Amino acid sequence: MKFDIDTVKRKMSRLRVDRNPHRYTVGKAPHKPVLLLSLMILDKNDRVDLTNIKPDLNLRETWGSLWGCLDYPKPGPIHLPMYHMKSDGFWIVELKKGVGPHQPRSVGTLVDMTDRIALKTEFIDLIEEDRTRNEIINSILNGGYFSDAEIRRLREFIKRANGSFRYEERLNQLVKEEFRMELDHVLVPRRDPAFRRAVLGAYDERCAVCEMRLMTASGISVVDAAHILPFSRFHNDDIRNGLSLCKLHHWLFDHGLLTVDNRYRVRVSNSIEDEQPKGAVTDIDRKELLLPEDAEKYPSHIALEWHRNEIYM
Repeated sequence: MKFDIDTVKRKMSRLRVDRNPHRYTVGKAPHKPVLLLSLMILDKNDRVDLTNIKPDLNLRETWGSLWGCLDYPKPGPIHLPMYHMKSDGFWIVELKKGVGPHQPRSVGTLVDMTDRIALKTEFIDLIEEDRTRNEIINSILNGGYFSDAEIRRLREFIKRANGSFRYEERLNQLVKEEFRMELDHVLVPRRDPAFRRAVLGAYDERCAVCEMRLMTASGISVVDAAHILPFSRFHNDDIRNGLSLCKLHHWLFDHGLLTVDNRYRVRVSNSIEDEQPKGAVTDIDRKELLLPEDAEKYPSHIALEWHRNEIYM
């Protein structure tokens, strides 16, 4: 295909997608458009290599956030458009030697079967220039894949996304400063996905207590980024005020049935009266916490001491 801006804009409204009026809000699958929007947001913020696209944390989290703007109960699977976009003329999928063409079953399968996924250079040139990137984004949003309400929400998210990535850069710089419980100078009025990306990235998307790493077929990590000092009170998104926790251990931590001592060992409360099966939680008492590779991002002793004194039972 030609790669002048007018041809690309027309192509964006004619992507090869599943058409099903009962499954999709406007009768067209939004998977490919959402993937392209994700990549353009990430490229603008220097978070993706368009010549070697990986389904990493940044891409999967941005994908999930964009799906959150749509009227669907859950995100679609990211590995399918990453594989099937090859039919649209501007997307490259290079399979590993000996691997035949077949639809991947998961993100992991996609990674295992491919050497490289990329956009063609001529398409990248258009995406990396502000004016043409904005034209391509508008052509996708107006391409008939989304309802009017979804388009409004997508535009709002895209507008906020650049600030979120700048905020994440600030959070990564903050770990070089003295930890403070309240951070008025980085106070945000709402929770920002930057904190989740920063904390999950520090812990390799694993629960710091049980070390579980769990991802859905949509590519979304099931592990949470938990605030040690509650966000509602302290508005503190310092990475050192975060722990990567699975749903169970996040709930136990927030409700004071689990904490962490100053030697970074898990402590389990004596307030647990009944436990089935026996030892499922109590056996992790004094277990060493999984910590980030970067010692600057270890959880703050100040925050942990507050949690032990104010929340732990």
